[in-house]
Amino acid sequence: MGAPMTRAGVLLFGKPSAATPLLGHVAGLHAERIARFWPAPHGGFLTLPTARRHAAAILLERRWNSSADDGVDIVHAVERARDADLARILMGGEAPGGLMKALGRIGETLWDAAAYANLLKLFADPESVKVLRHLPRIEAARLGLIAKIPAALRVPGILANLPHRPEAVEDLAEAYALALQIHGSGEAARIVQRWSRATSPLALFDMAAEALQPDEFGLVLAPPALPDWFEPVRTRKALNEIALEFRNCLRDFSADLAMGRMAVYAVRKSSSPPVVMALRQDAAGWRLAEALLRNNDDLSDAHLRSLVDVVVASGIRTGESAWKLADRLHNHVCPDCGPAHVPPRNTWRERLALGSLGD
Repeated sequence: MGAPMTRAGVLLFGKPSAATPLLGHVAGLHAERIARFWPAPHGGFLTLPTARRHAAAILLERRWNSSADDGVDIVHAVERARDADLARILMGGEAPGGLMKALGRIGETLWDAAAYANLLKLFADPESVKVLRHLPRIEAARLGLIAKIPAALRVPGILANLPHRPEAVEDLAEAYALALQIHGSGEAARIVQRWSRATSPLALFDMAAEALQPDEFGLVLAPPALPDWFEPVRTRKALNEIALEFRNCLRDFSADLAMGRMAVYAVRKSSSPPVVMALRQDAAGWRLAEALLRNNDDLSDAHLRSLVDVVVASGIRTGESAWKLADRLHNHVCPDCGPAHVPPRNTWRERLALGSLGD
């Protein structure tokens, strides 16, 4: 059975127990921790059912990252507790049925902490668990994809049609958020119900693209109210003057300004260099399309963040246009169109999608 000393304080600061190569192969980064509780040759651990080895890894990860003793005798719980009791310990309270069976379907190799966290989070979701209970094999990468979408979309009909490309799943989540902006949060249930009837990834993503279309065409919104240090450009003369002052190509967009689909501001605040800012309107409303200094120089991160804070507080969103996202949704899953080109969006600045003036 397990080692008699299981209190975290003793084990963390005592002499480490060497992990054998076999344990290292099976347990990976968890091997040293496991060796402290089940010393070499680790027979008490290696002969456990797969589900209980995963349970041990979860509890040890939790113990190692907590400054307090949770009072759980890990060895006793993993080796002797009933499945239902061990599941409650893992969930930190009431546990839905099927967790231990699910742990038995995730393979022999132990996962990392993030993957286990996704599994427990999704098992706590009443809709996600309906899918997880029936998967013949549960993979960490698949759970990571499911975790990327809002809880409202984690219904069987949608989860069954998620593609394997993370960027595609992220775009689906963004499409849902924009669809609620376009149609109102009161339409959330109707949107989810419709998407859940999709019979393929292509059908699902085309439904998502269609949800980014407005109910009525030709609607032009008035530019949002901004503080008085945002000077709106309302005439051709003012546009020419701004283009000359900032040495940019804004005059090329005079038609969009005239039709009310674009708005330009000179942002003049005594504490910061002057900025020229452009907004564009799409089906989801006004969004920040560009913000530059003279000669098309970039703003510093601090300057840009302060500007974005004011803009967002005024009801203007950031990110890509709804039109560009709708087009890419189809390309993600169309065998004759893809793969979709996804612009870089690893950093906060990249996710703002500045420079998108033509859409």
